[in-house]
Amino acid sequence: MAGREREKRTFARVLAGAPELPANVLLVGLRGVGKTVLLREFEQVATGEGWQTSRVQVEPRHNTESALTRLVGELSTQVVERLSIAARLRRLAKDAIAEARGSISVTFDELALQLTPVMRGAEQDIALALFSAAKAADDHGSRGYLLMLDEAQVLRDERTREGEHPLSMLVAAVNGLQGQNIPVGLVVCGLPTVRSNLLRARTYSERMFRGEEIGRLDPSAGRDALTVPFTDAGMRLTDDLVERVAADVDGYPFFVQLWGAELWEAATTAGISELHLDVLLEIEAEIQRRLDVDFYAGRFESLTRAEQDLLMAASACPYPPLRSVDIRASSDKSGANVNVLMGRLIEQGVLFRRKNGEYEYTAPRFHEFLGRRAGRA
Repeated sequence: MAGREREKRTFARVLAGAPELPANVLLVGLRGVGKTVLLREFEQVATGEGWQTSRVQVEPRHNTESALTRLVGELSTQVVERLSIAARLRRLAKDAIAEARGSISVTFDELALQLTPVMRGAEQDIALALFSAAKAADDHGSRGYLLMLDEAQVLRDERTREGEHPLSMLVAAVNGLQGQNIPVGLVVCGLPTVRSNLLRARTYSERMFRGEEIGRLDPSAGRDALTVPFTDAGMRLTDDLVERVAADVDGYPFFVQLWGAELWEAATTAGISELHLDVLLEIEAEIQRRLDVDFYAGRFESLTRAEQDLLMAASACPYPPLRSVDIRASSDKSGANVNVLMGRLIEQGVLFRRKNGEYEYTAPRFHEFLGRRAGRA
C-alpha cells in the first residue's frame, strides 16, 4: 500500500458523507498498478468505518441481466445470513418480488423502499436484494452496505434496445435506492474501459461516482515498497541496486513485487544480507521469463488466432500510442477486419481507446512483450 494513503483518506471521506451523498467510487487503472490490492484495503477501511461489505471479482459469465441479478442476490443473502436475520427478509423479499409489477412499498421497520413501475423486473430484483442487505446492516447497527466489484470492465450493455443491459440495470437500481437515502454504496474497480461502459449505460453515472485513477507509484513510494520489507527483515539493498530496480519497474506495484520476490529468493538461497547490483544481473533473465509467463502470456494465449495475428502485426508499429492507421499498414487484414478485431481486443481488456484512432495496452510494457515474442527483442 506504499503511496496509496491519499486514496484511502478520500475513500473514508466518501463513506463519511453517506447516505446524504452517494457512497460510490470508481477505481480505474491499467493492469499491474495494484487496483485489486487497493480494493481489498478499501474493504478494510469500510469495515472499520462500520459498513457491511461484499467484494467479488466479476467474470464474463456475469455479463447478463439474469446472471448479474443472481450474483447480487447471492451476495446480499450472504450478508443477511451473516447478520442472522435471513429468514424473515428472504420471505418478505420473495413476496415483494412476486408482487413488484406496479408501484408498491416494502417496509422493514424504519427503512422503506418505494418501487415504481419505471423499474423493470430485474432492476426491482436487484433493488430489493440490495435493500435487504442494507436493512440487515442497519438492524445490526452498521452504517450501510457496500457492493464492491473488481474487474468490472467485463460488465457492459449491448447497444440494441432489445439486448442485455446488466450494467444499466445495476446502476439504475443503486441510484434509485440512494435517491431514497437507503445506505447502499457501489465501488467499481476495473480497466479504463469501465468508465466509458458506465457512461454508455447511464449518462448520469458520471455524477454518481467519485473517480480515482490509480497510476504508477511516485519514485519515493516505489523505493519504499521495495526496500522497507528487506529492511524490516534485516537486509540491505545497495543504492545502485535500488536505482536499477526503480528504473526497471517504472513505478508499477506488480513489477515491484516480482523484482522484490526474485531478489528475496536469491538472497535467502545464497544466505546473504546485503544485495548488490550483481545479484540483480544474475537473475534478470529469470525475472523476464517469469514476467512473460506469469503476466503476459496468459492474456495473449487466451485470444483467438486472428486477434493474436493482429497484435503481432501491431508489435511492429510505433508505440505509444498504437494508431489504427499504423496497424492497417502493418497488417494484411482489411480495414474493416482490423476495426472488428480492435473492438474485440478492447472487449477482451487488452486495449483501451485513448481517443479516436489511438489506443494503448492495458498491461504495462505489453508492447515490449509482443516484440520479444516476434523476435524483435
